Formats: sequence, C-alpha cells, structure tokens
Amino acid sequence: MAQVDQYAEKLVPNVHETGRDVAPTPPPTLQKPRRFWEKLGLYNMAVLLLGTVAVGIALAFLFFIWGAATHSQRSFPELWSSIVEKKWATRVVTLSSVLIRIATAAQLGVFAAILAALILEQVGVATEDLPLVSMIRCLNSGPHSLALSVVNSFFTKALFPYSLLIVLAILNAFALQFTSTILLTDFGDTNVVMETTRKNITFGLNRNVATGINPKGINTYGGLDYWKTGPAIYQRFAEFKENGSQTEDYVDTGKTLRGFPPHYMDSDRYHLRDYSGPMTVVDTRVICVKPTVSNVSVNVDPSQDDPTIKANFNWKSSIPNLEANKADQGKGFDINCTLPTAGNYDIKKDWQISLCSIGVDVARLLGGIISDDRDADYPLGKTSANLFLNATGSRRDWINAFGNDTQMERADTAKPLWTHFTRSNVTIDFSLCFINPLPASYEVEVSSPDDGIDSSILWDPATATFNTTWIRHMYGATKEHYTIEDRGQLRLENKANWTTSGVQQVWNITTDEFIWDTLSRYDYAAAHSFDDMAGVGVGLTTMFTSGSLPDYSVHRTHAAVFQDIIQKTGNPAVALQALTTILLQMAYYDFLSEYDVSAPAKWKTSAILNIPNQWKAFGVVLGLLVVHFTLVITAVRLFLARTEMSLLGNAWQAVSQVVSADTAGVLHEGATTTDREVRGTMKQSGVADGKVRIAKSVASGRMEATAVRQRYGATYSAPVGQV
Repeated sequence: MAQVDQYAEKLVPNVHETGRDVAPTPPPTLQKPRRFWEKLGLYNMAVLLLGTVAVGIALAFLFFIWGAATHSQRSFPELWSSIVEKKWATRVVTLSSVLIRIATAAQLGVFAAILAALILEQVGVATEDLPLVSMIRCLNSGPHSLALSVVNSFFTKALFPYSLLIVLAILNAFALQFTSTILLTDFGDTNVVMETTRKNITFGLNRNVATGINPKGINTYGGLDYWKTGPAIYQRFAEFKENGSQTEDYVDTGKTLRGFPPHYMDSDRYHLRDYSGPMTVVDTRVICVKPTVSNVSVNVDPSQDDPTIKANFNWKSSIPNLEANKADQGKGFDINCTLPTAGNYDIKKDWQISLCSIGVDVARLLGGIISDDRDADYPLGKTSANLFLNATGSRRDWINAFGNDTQMERADTAKPLWTHFTRSNVTIDFSLCFINPLPASYEVEVSSPDDGIDSSILWDPATATFNTTWIRHMYGATKEHYTIEDRGQLRLENKANWTTSGVQQVWNITTDEFIWDTLSRYDYAAAHSFDDMAGVGVGLTTMFTSGSLPDYSVHRTHAAVFQDIIQKTGNPAVALQALTTILLQMAYYDFLSEYDVSAPAKWKTSAILNIPNQWKAFGVVLGLLVVHFTLVITAVRLFLARTEMSLLGNAWQAVSQVVSADTAGVLHEGATTTDREVRGTMKQSGVADGKVRIAKSVASGRMEATAVRQRYGATYSAPVGQV
C-alpha cells in the first residue's frame, strides 16, 4: 500500500488503448463487426418502435377528442358523440395517458442503457460505480438509476453533456407521469349539439271531419279560462318576422308567425337547436289604428258598478293590409263599453286600461299566413277587432264630471295611435286593434345557434311588483330592437306557400285547432252596428288593473306583463301581440300530454358535457413528448456513431467487460462483502478516486474495464486494486 503514495495519478482523457507493465497475455481475439440492430438489440428496437407506435395511437385518440370538441357546435363524428354522451371522454384521456406513460417509460429504459454505454466507452465512471453502470446496459432500468451512478462526477467537463441529457430525461419523465392530470385541465363544461333524433312526435288533437269533434271525446272547452290563470312558465317559441311600420295614424307589427315546439320536456325546448316536423303556428300580426270617434256619451248611473261609454268610430281607409267592412264603413261602428275606472286596490302606477271586444266582422287583415275566406260562417274572416280604452279618474270622479250631461269633447293632441277625449278632470283615450291568429299545424323547419330558455315571472319583494323584464324581452315587446336569436327564440323558416305545408296536405292529418277559442273573450257578447245608439249592448270588457271586478279582471301576471309593455313602449299592438301569444301558448301546452296525432320529425338538442374546451394542456403534453423523442433520437444517434464495444441487452457482455486485470482485486474483494464495504476499502486504498472505462486492451485484445493513470508526465496503466 506504500507504493500508492508515490504516484501522482489522474485520468487521461480520450485514451482508448493502453499498455501495462505486466506479463504478456494470450493473443487478442478478433471482434466481429456488428450491425446497428445487433448493437441495439431486437428487444430494444421493438421497444423503441412499438413505443413510438403506442404514443402515436394515444395521441391520435387524444387529438380526435380535442379536435371534434372544437367543432362540436356544428358537427362531429358518431364515435365522438358516443364517447361524450356516455361520459367516457375522461376515461379515454386516462387510458391514453397510461399508454403514453408505459411507452415512454420503456423507451427511457433503452435511453438509460444507451447513455450507460456512451459514458462507459467515452468518459468513464468512478470505479465503485462500474458494475452497476455496466449492468444498466442490459437492465433497461431508467435514467434515474444512471443518475445515481454518475453523481460522483456529474459536473466534470467530459461527463457534463451526458449529465444534462440524464437530467432532462428524468425531469421530462417525471412530468409525463402527470399526463392525465395535465390533459384534464383542458376540460370544462361545454354546450354540445348532439346527434339528430328521428322519431314520430305528437303535436295535436285529432278531429273528426264529419262531426268536428275529437273521436276520443277530449273536451277542450270545459272549465278553462286562461285569461284568469297565469302560466307557470313562459315557453320558448319559433318565430318568423317581417319588418313592421308605424305612422301617426296606425302601427303594424308586420307579419309575425310564431310556432310552438311540441316537445313535452321543458329542457328539450330550451336546448332545441334544429327541428323539422309538425308544429302549430299562429299569425300574431297586430294592426292598431287611431280611430275617428264621434257621439261620445257616458252613462254614470249610480246603480251600475262602473260607468259605460258609447260612441261611434271609424278609421282612415288607406291603411295597408287592413280591409274594412265596406257595408259598414260609411256610417261607422257603434260601441258600448265599460269604463276602466280606478278602484281601491289598484296599483297607483297602473294605467286604467281595458280591452273592449268589438267583433269579427268589422275588418279583415290581409297578407296572413293563409287565406281567411274559407269559412262560410265568417264572410269577412275571423279578424278580431278590439278597442283599448285608457282612462283617468275614479268612479266618483266620472259621476261628478257628468251628472245629467253625458257628452264628452275631443281634445286635439299629437299623441299617435290614440284619440283623446276629456271633460272636467277625467280623460279617455281610444285605440282600435285588429288580430287574426289563424292557428293551424304545418310541416316546419326551425333552427337556433344557441340555447334558449323557458322563463318564469319573478316577484320583487322590495317593490312589491312583478319583474317582467325578461318576459318582455322574450316576446319582443321592447322599444329596442333585438333579433330573434338575441331574444333566445328559434328562427322559423318562412314558406312561399304555407297551405301546401299543412299537415293535412303533407300527412293527411286533420287536427282540432282548439287554441283559437282561448281568445273567445274578445268576441263573446260583442254587439255593434245598431242604428239606435241606446240599443247597443255592452261589449265584453277585460280590464288590466289590479282592482277591477272579477267579471272584468285577468290574472295578475297577465296584467303585470301588459301594463309594463304598454307603459314602456306606448304601443298597444306589441302589448296585444305578447298577450295573445301567451294565452295561445297556455292552451297549447295545457293539452300537450293528451295529444293523439303524430307525424315524423327530426331534431337536434344540445347538452352540457365535460369535454376539452382549450388546447393549452394538450400543447404542454405534446411539448413533453417532443422533448422525450428528441432525447431518445439524440441518444440513439450518438450510440450508433460513438460506441464500438457495447451490445445492449446482453448480460454476459456487461459482466465480462467488467472483469479485467485492473478490476481483479476489487472483484475478489466484492465476492464476500457488501457494496458499502467495498466502497470503504476502495476509498482507503485510493482506488475510488480513479475512473474506469470500457476500452480495448492492447495486451489481451479484450473489451474490458481499464483504468488509465499518469505518472511523472508519462502515461501508464496501474491495475486497479493492485497498485
């Protein structure tokens, strides 16, 4: 051991062949040339090839999930739909992540074996780490075990490039273990349009053509008054609308066709995106005119509940899309209506407004959804005339204002649509409106780019009033103009000829369009065109004030919606249009579960699904895989170019190359001791301070572990453990 101290020893770089002051050894054996697959080994090549294929398959599935999710608002493959509908998207991500982790881990085992070969042949390792590093070439244990073996000389100049590769591989492998967790951060709840549903759908009640009634005896007329019942929800509907027009003398909402989706579940309606099939459609166009009113008189008989007003009215004949009854237009039309006076329970901000039914033979709306001249009982069609009366003053005010004199005088105002009369401290305004819904069932096409909503009216306890903002928005009853989509409604496709699209023409089905009778309060007990003013019966009056008598009142939610519309827009046409739509919807959906006629339909709905809604995490994982394959490819290229003595996966070679004259003493010592004890002995003898590499021995011709040291400036080899 005393000889060790007299040598100044250090590693001589880039020395592959050395001579030793030892006795000659047997003649060197010839090395057989090896091709690249022999150097890598078939197993390692299979790991590299199949691992790449496995990662490619996993990425293809992941790209499929992400890519289809990007286009889920328009179209998507059937396979993707099945996966996300069954909520398997996260499972696909998990399984793909497992495949990626297994494949990359196996490839990193080959990477570690390659790095071990490069280090042993190009740089060398500490003598104490030689056995493990040599065995790593056939164990495929991963870069972490290699890092522990080379830590003693981790940052030396010769080893640093390989150390950097090892550190990058370990960090990248660690990150890839969280592939699934990383990818799932791209997931979020997303509205997805699902596949098309094709099935028959019920949409109405059958009507016997001969008897005019439902064969199953379903009574649609008994015990119902939708005017006095508020809707639980305000349903989404389909709409086609043309631009309206307005002057000082009239307002026309324009043709406004509204269809009621025949879906039983509320969620199906507000998730509906496309629909083709049968649907009940109504024409909710309203035209209101500023009437010419004369002979106005008021009856304030204290024995009556409310004062009544009689008058003769007419309007200009040049209003577009409105045809007057030519037989009556010359002398006008007489009315007798109840006045809407303020009561004890009226909300102070409410207008004292009522709707007086005039009848169905006053005028005809033109340009409707279908021709309205098919019913012999209604030679002028079914256009309903309704007179709005907007008054001020209580019942007592009206009694005091008139007494024995019953005449009122017209007051000239610039107020559009309303004709104004006044006396003393009471006033009244008139506006005459026409509507003809003509409900019928047709084959339709509707669509929407977004979900809608079935809304409910909200009570505001702070103001003790109903909040009707969203309801008015839904029905387009606002001063501001919003598109059909902005209002959350479906867009109804217009047809050049609606008659040919009727269910009777398309499917030979006759339905009972009973919802028309929902509006019968307009026409009930209406009377007009009497020559004798005193002979005019009092028309049915509907009041939209909270304190009105039961005979005249409507449900408080109807009154709230109507009041807010008329006050905020000043437009009686849109107020009547919204109210009519609500009443018709209530009747239609009230009987929905009892409908007994069906026809083929197809539709698409959306659903909230947990799918990828961004590409950030996917990009991170893709970047990690790029780093992984860059490291593996770099290692393979270096291995094939810079190694000559390592055949990966061969255990006998890994063991045999460790055995040499330089390692004989250490091997002898290690036969009966632990690694820790061997390291202790090596440190005491100074052997642990040297480096060992695999090189071709000049003396033996073997590829073996060789320690190269320098003494007095000359290169020489001292047997490890025997110096």
